[in-house]
Amino acid sequence: MRLAAYVLAADPTWIEKSVAAYYDHVAEIVVSYDDDGLGWTGSRVSSDEALARLRAIDPAGKMRFVGGNHHSLATAPVNELQQRQEALDSLADAADWVLQIDTDEVLPDVDVLTAALQHADAHGLQIVEWPMRVLYRQLSPRDFLVVTGKDGRGSFEYPGPIAVRPGVVLNDARRADGPFLRPVVDGDDTSLQVVRPPVDGEDRSFRIREDQTILHNSWARSPAVVLRKVRSWGHYAGWRSWRYYAGTWLPSKYLWRWQRDLHPFSDGLWPRLAKVTLD
Repeated sequence: MRLAAYVLAADPTWIEKSVAAYYDHVAEIVVSYDDDGLGWTGSRVSSDEALARLRAIDPAGKMRFVGGNHHSLATAPVNELQQRQEALDSLADAADWVLQIDTDEVLPDVDVLTAALQHADAHGLQIVEWPMRVLYRQLSPRDFLVVTGKDGRGSFEYPGPIAVRPGVVLNDARRADGPFLRPVVDGDDTSLQVVRPPVDGEDRSFRIREDQTILHNSWARSPAVVLRKVRSWGHYAGWRSWRYYAGTWLPSKYLWRWQRDLHPFSDGLWPRLAKVTLD
């Protein structure tokens, strides 16, 4: 099985840890970046730092760096979709599967992903999603707030496919239409996407453990970095984003025990928070 990947070089927070998790398993990595160092909304991002860090962890020369204009074609969601599709299309002849793991996401077990891709092959699937645990706020070097279900048990979300076949057409960020694998965490019966009935083409027959889920450093950053994220990410919604930052995320360090329904734009997706310690 030939694997390749693409990386969007804008957010350096976990970039070494994210790419190192699968670096040895892929033949090529396309690194897509904006020539002007701007994000999808036109705000400045840390692309220079991200590119420097990537070049420092590429001893085998697997990375192909591709610049472009990814900030001024249309709205932020359209700019994001265009950048991702261009990166994906550039790997059309390079692999059987293309990984599209964002740089704030870490896959702890590549072997189980390989098994999932083999399962997808055997069942004629084109897309593979993966459950993620969301880190919401960092309290200390090892202590974090993590999103949980209403009862405090583990909660997992599926923000989009992390692996697709070359030639797939994306339609919303990294999402695409077609038959897909949605692995389910053993014992999970509360996550929003699992509670819903399966849709046509959805395969839920592959099981994984909680410690094999992706860690998504969604908002577990410094206030300055989160503020920059709010200004530049593809879901920017003007004053609503600023209200969320100041009224929900910023005070969560002190109010998390009482806060509920914390997702910035999707009701019910992040029911509550719990404190965890990570190595």
